[in-house]
Amino acid sequence: MKQFVLPFNPDSPGSGSLQEFSLTGREFHYLIRVRRYSAGNTLQALSPDGRTFEMNILKTEQDSCTIGLTPVLRENSGRNKQYNRITLMPALTKGRKMDLTIRQAVEAGAFAIWPVLSEYCQVKYPKDTPPAGKMDRWERIAVEALQQCGGEQAAELKIPCKIEVLLENWGNRGPLFFLHEKEFANEKALSLHKHLAEPALDLAIMIGPEGGFSPDETNLLRENGALPVYLGERVLRAETAAIYGMAAVSTIIRERAEWQMV
Repeated sequence: MKQFVLPFNPDSPGSGSLQEFSLTGREFHYLIRVRRYSAGNTLQALSPDGRTFEMNILKTEQDSCTIGLTPVLRENSGRNKQYNRITLMPALTKGRKMDLTIRQAVEAGAFAIWPVLSEYCQVKYPKDTPPAGKMDRWERIAVEALQQCGGEQAAELKIPCKIEVLLENWGNRGPLFFLHEKEFANEKALSLHKHLAEPALDLAIMIGPEGGFSPDETNLLRENGALPVYLGERVLRAETAAIYGMAAVSTIIRERAEWQMV
């Protein structure tokens, strides 16, 4: 279900309390001009920290509107607790390909997105720093995707980093998989199902660029405990591999109880 993602985290009033806020700029345009809401309409809103609100549009003006927010208490179902928090680590790709990767990752339920500066990336930044406005664009795309798909949590989006930095930041949070175009002979028996047989709160999937990971990067990943995943003989574009990997892992996790009974 589509929803509106707030550009801020409201204070936490008591249950049933109404808070008033003003929306301008991009958020006003999307809500009033694109979604065509008007004074008197009510819809669901999500704050960046994952809280849900009932949002009432109280008043509209030429370039702004006043909204009222009432917290909504949501039940924490036991079913939701079985899902892992998946961090996608996609290698940087050019222009709209990266935009597509971020949009699809959010729609597929990524908990976080940590872009990778890989040796074979076609995109290079001076001092490994994205140009001004690039992160703003990606964050805007992530919010638009969350509003479209009705997800429950805004994905954490980090600045691109080299693999060694990502490995250090990831630490021992959970298993880290990297998609590889070849099977490793001594690990042929370890399927993705076997890797995911044991629940883990956090896991990560790293995707290489069009040319794949360099030999040094592959060795670095393996030396730090990352697990290679082979998804077949087809040669996939980087943006396709990212959503392919997300979908494969998410489906296996969601259906873990069923396939483990077979």
